[in-house]
Amino acid sequence: MKKHWAVVLPLLVIGCKGPDDVDQDGIVDGVREPDTVSVVAPANPKGTVSGQVLTTRMEPLSGVSVGMTIGSATTDKPVTATTDASGNFMFTNVPAGSNVLLTISKQGYATLRTSALVPSNAGNIPINNGNANIGAVALTETNSTLRFTLVTPSGRPAAGAQAYLEATPAGTISIDGTSTTAVSSVVVMAQADALGVVTFERVPAPAELARIGGTGTAAGGYRLWVDPIDLNTDGIFDAGGYARKIDASALMTYGGSQLIQLPAPRTDAGSVDPSNPDQAAGFGILATNLPSLNFATITDAAKKVEAKRPIRNLLRPGESIFISFTQPVAKDSLLAILTDEFGREKLDLTVAASATGDSYSLTPAASAIREGQEYNLILRATSAYDGSVKTWKGFFVSGDPKTPRPAQLVSAAFKDSATTGTPGVLDQGECVILTFNQLMIQNSVLMEAVITTATTSSASYKTTPAPAPTTSCVGDQPAKYPIDTVSFNDATSRFTIGYGPVSTTPTLPPINPSTTSARVKVDFTNFQLAEPANYVETSWGAPIPSTTVVEAALTKAP
Repeated sequence: MKKHWAVVLPLLVIGCKGPDDVDQDGIVDGVREPDTVSVVAPANPKGTVSGQVLTTRMEPLSGVSVGMTIGSATTDKPVTATTDASGNFMFTNVPAGSNVLLTISKQGYATLRTSALVPSNAGNIPINNGNANIGAVALTETNSTLRFTLVTPSGRPAAGAQAYLEATPAGTISIDGTSTTAVSSVVVMAQADALGVVTFERVPAPAELARIGGTGTAAGGYRLWVDPIDLNTDGIFDAGGYARKIDASALMTYGGSQLIQLPAPRTDAGSVDPSNPDQAAGFGILATNLPSLNFATITDAAKKVEAKRPIRNLLRPGESIFISFTQPVAKDSLLAILTDEFGREKLDLTVAASATGDSYSLTPAASAIREGQEYNLILRATSAYDGSVKTWKGFFVSGDPKTPRPAQLVSAAFKDSATTGTPGVLDQGECVILTFNQLMIQNSVLMEAVITTATTSSASYKTTPAPAPTTSCVGDQPAKYPIDTVSFNDATSRFTIGYGPVSTTPTLPPINPSTTSARVKVDFTNFQLAEPANYVETSWGAPIPSTTVVEAALTKAP
């Protein structure tokens, strides 16, 4: 016969084991029903939650409201208790095993929140009257006033500044002889008056926070936050925000009122970030989609070269130039000039500033921009913070990175000598200007050009880059605007060749394009066959295939 025992509470069950229990199994022989013994313990054990509330001087605090939330219960069924003359409180009939949240509050004192777990077992046996004692709770009084005087970096009162003060810890819990910081703080909001004085009322006194807060990082004190301020509402902040903890002991030492100078609105003003030495010190360009503008401030040689690569300064048709400064720019002080490649013609440019004055968008007129061509940008701006003035020069190339254009020879025009030769005729010693449809970048291999007529073909001539403006051969007029003439690796859309003997051969015959069909041909098969790294490339950074052949009719330059 099977025997089943179920013991839920610590009970001692003793069987018969007499003369009627021959097999000594604790059950009288011959008994059929019932044949098991069960002892049933309470199905829903209950417990209690208790504690004591004191002042920071360890005096009992009566009349304190203690609200309790059990598990996931809401405030639809609030459970509250009030401390007695000794500061004690207790909740009964709390389900064992429950997590409870206690909210301890009283008018004129800080509010403290803590949680507790009601015991549910002793070993494996459920028990009644398990107690969760949260220990002694100390609350600070909120009967003090603190004042701070806020000034801008220039010393002006920070009138109207919005400030917040958090006093912490505003309460503690002591249990089993140890002290822990509870979730308790007092947050007060205030606004500075005309003299920059901000007053926080109904906060714990420095003496109380210094006494209960401990030392080091746990020291009692006040976290002060101040929003950035714009005194004249021009969209540019006059002072940055403030966020710092002030130990209560410091206020006790130096008095309850302190003068606080708000920081400059930019932390990078006047200094260089060690992790980014190329970032401008003080007033400068922080970020832009035209790296060429920051060319002068870059210290790393490799980065300096990359900043001038045309592909890095490729601007999609219709796309704006974006510039973010380390400091706001003084209102209406930004001067932006957009010119053609030669720096002689000023092009239309729309300038728009952000509300904070530190970011700008510059949009070139679509009608003035042609793909593959280079355009120059000149900037001048004054810092709204320190009044410093700086200028920048850069360039961009118009083109969509997704749609590179194949290289084409747009024109081949010779320049008449002013002193020798026949006007309108290409004579020996004169030069021919080759103009492509986009910037061409020669590396260590120089392009070569051949002049052909109906009957003859000249030797190959090495081309020389002629970035505008230049006075050699081309005879450009000086730039009207002070553009940056330092280009990447002589990247330009113009190259020149000289018409003359390669060695001491007889004088070459003149070529009259009006009577003779003459052309200039650039055959990349003749020079672009070796190391691919040395290939001539286009504005889009694309190497020109070695099978490429471009040519144009020889004409006279205007």
